[in-house]
Amino acid sequence: MAEDPLQLFKQKAEGLLTEIEKKRERYVFPLMWSLSRYISKPDVGEIYERLRSLGKVSNLDVILFSSGGDPDQAYLIGSMLQEVVEGKLTFIIPRFAKSASTLMACAADELVMTPASELGPVDLMIEKEGGELISILSLLESLRVVAKMELGEAKKEVIQNLLQKLPPTELGDYNRLSEHMIDLAEKLLSRRMFKEDKNCAHQIAQKLCGGYKSHRACITLADARELGFKLSNLPPEVMDMVWNLNKLWETIVLKYDEELSSSDSKPISLEVGRGIIFSVCPKKQGSK
Repeated sequence: MAEDPLQLFKQKAEGLLTEIEKKRERYVFPLMWSLSRYISKPDVGEIYERLRSLGKVSNLDVILFSSGGDPDQAYLIGSMLQEVVEGKLTFIIPRFAKSASTLMACAADELVMTPASELGPVDLMIEKEGGELISILSLLESLRVVAKMELGEAKKEVIQNLLQKLPPTELGDYNRLSEHMIDLAEKLLSRRMFKEDKNCAHQIAQKLCGGYKSHRACITLADARELGFKLSNLPPEVMDMVWNLNKLWETIVLKYDEELSSSDSKPISLEVGRGIIFSVCPKKQGSK
């Protein structure tokens, strides 16, 4: 029988994580979601259990990979991480932390990014049938574009189809909910990274939660620097190990995730090192 890809990743990753911890002289907490998984309520309890096993720690590196999910749960996870770390909380983003995971990263004292790293705007998201998350901002923009188009009789039908995807209560409360996103980001930023500069925390929160024209916008290392995020670097040998961990993640877990159709897979979580990963497995395979 072929080796389980998730167990293969665990085996290879834990050796690297041990070496990173030795070099960094602190705990390292991988927190990674495959592209078929979004940050959600059930994840919070599992992450809390892992954090409870650590207890209070002096300094902590969180290696983050996620395409986003529920911003309120991302805020809760970020708040939990802030509570367990008495010293410096560092989020290392070798490649990808978009949407709600960008919000989570606002919990850090500092970020470590590479030239290939991506953060993203923090938009309001709604869940479609099948669990897919879509941006309300994107839908609203689609409505504005369609309203300007010359579609004749087809325009009414197109607009009706778009409106079916927008919960009326969320559409009506958009401004209030938009302010809620800003509040979440601002609270995380002001507790640590900008504890002494509340105004900067507010400005960055406003930009993240409404200052981009596309939910898919790529916030690069240079962009993060211009926004005012506090950024740090890792020693080259440590960065090499972090990047090798990311390559294992992409070539083993993400490839495996991509090969499984949603109808044939189910969610799974796996403890890796001191942290946890969230992916999928065939329905006939259980958690290990």
